[in-house]
Amino acid sequence: MKTSQLLCPLILAAISLGLASSAVAQIQTGTVTPEPPAAAKPAATPDGVDIDNIAKIPYESLIKIAQSDASQPADADVYTLRISSKIGVPATQIELYLDRPNSPEKLAVDPNGYFMVPHNEALLKENPELVSNQPKGSLDLEVTLSLPKPELPEIKDGTVKYQALFKPILVLNDSMKKVDPTFGDSGKQQFALEFTTGAEGWVKLQRQFGARTLSPDDQGTIWLLYDKVLFDEDPIVQVNPPAAPVSVRSVTPQQANAIKAK
Repeated sequence: MKTSQLLCPLILAAISLGLASSAVAQIQTGTVTPEPPAAAKPAATPDGVDIDNIAKIPYESLIKIAQSDASQPADADVYTLRISSKIGVPATQIELYLDRPNSPEKLAVDPNGYFMVPHNEALLKENPELVSNQPKGSLDLEVTLSLPKPELPEIKDGTVKYQALFKPILVLNDSMKKVDPTFGDSGKQQFALEFTTGAEGWVKLQRQFGARTLSPDDQGTIWLLYDKVLFDEDPIVQVNPPAAPVSVRSVTPQQANAIKAK
């Protein structure tokens, strides 16, 4: 079987804020507030943004994300990150603040979504939250990650063990978890294996108490997601045709759910 690797070890990762440990948050449209929010906050802003449901992330977590960006120095005094809206809000309407004890510190967002984050010991010790004027789940932070090259196993005569196939995926997942702790979890963005078998091909999992045969989709491909139960069992995986190429792909939560549904 031919194996094709990730096309480039550098990938652009989009991380979603919102939860305390997550890296990206969601945002709503509305009039830009000219001044940072006051310490005593109302239940909702004039734009209708629920302040209890806004995107935010601890400063320390934000810096870890910035330091994972392969395009920037690991210990810079200032990091440049890019933020974008999943719901079409212009970057000029996205507001970001470091919620410091004395007064909020506004981080200007340019028309292309770029903003600068200061990096110093005082802020690390203080660890304020980066907050936005947007709701959870609507924003993406973009970073360029340097990932290890996935060394997929040689598949002889169309047969390979499950663990050998997915050990490279676990290595990639570990790298991604440095910036997104949920990456690779069930129902989250993750890596998958794509077998290009053609319309007549198949992939069979020869399990202990029976076999499961997977059929190709309309594009002639078959997808496999990591499954801990299968990894522990380590069944034989048979592929037809034996020379079908296999590639590592990143799939969205929606794509992962669709693969599982099959």
